[in-house]
Amino acid sequence: MALPQFLCIGAQKAATSWLYVNLQRHQQIWMPPVKELHYFNHLFVPENRSWTNYHIRTNTSAAVRHHVKNGDYVDFGYLRYLCGLMTEPFTEAWYRNAYDRPNAKGKVLGDITPEYSTIPEQGIDYVRSLLGGPRLIYIIRDPVSRAMSQLRMALERQPRENMQEAAWREMVEDWDVNNRGDYATFIPRWRARFADRDFLFLPFGKVNQDPHGVMREVETFLGVDPAKSYEGAEEKIHKTKSAPIPTFVQDMLRDRFKGQYAFLEKEFGRDFVSQL
Repeated sequence: MALPQFLCIGAQKAATSWLYVNLQRHQQIWMPPVKELHYFNHLFVPENRSWTNYHIRTNTSAAVRHHVKNGDYVDFGYLRYLCGLMTEPFTEAWYRNAYDRPNAKGKVLGDITPEYSTIPEQGIDYVRSLLGGPRLIYIIRDPVSRAMSQLRMALERQPRENMQEAAWREMVEDWDVNNRGDYATFIPRWRARFADRDFLFLPFGKVNQDPHGVMREVETFLGVDPAKSYEGAEEKIHKTKSAPIPTFVQDMLRDRFKGQYAFLEKEFGRDFVSQL
């Protein structure tokens, strides 16, 4: 069975859902109906295992409901495939079966899961042994802006009224908030195991400024023909609701991530950092 030829490994809150939606429109690309399979991070980031099964169940269930509600007829083969995604996830056989669909054959296959950027060395070695030399897309967002967007997302999911300073400080200390923006750790870790030609690093700001240009850049990187259209590429996907973040929280984040800016400038240059 075929396996992905490309991965989008990050970052969380950096337009990975936007990329997934737009790549689904491309006639030469196929990805599973559930964005973020979480296969590699479930195996190698134990902190993620408390929610990865829930993610697969809920998103696969949503795909089942969507198919039954919106299709002209029920494709029972497709429903069996979706039910298979709910069954015994995170085995190698399960991951292979995720790409075993008739309309996937002959296409460029991908997996967009931003948590992959966070996996340790042995996880990246496993990616290499299983997938060979996949293309790797990494969208880099300004570290503080990314963290603030993650905080807003957390508040959307679990609203808190009249938060006091101690509660804000607790959120800033959260493992996920700090871990997912640690480019200085993740990027060298991946670069040590893949060639420069295997990477496409994109600054997040380019998605807002030139979404169609970004998609052409991705097409070239993946070796596919230009799509006929990316109608709606200007639309944001899963935009986090705007919510005020206290000044002292922003100051804490700037202090915490200042080393990330130094790393990114050294790694990619000032022009790249100016587009984050």
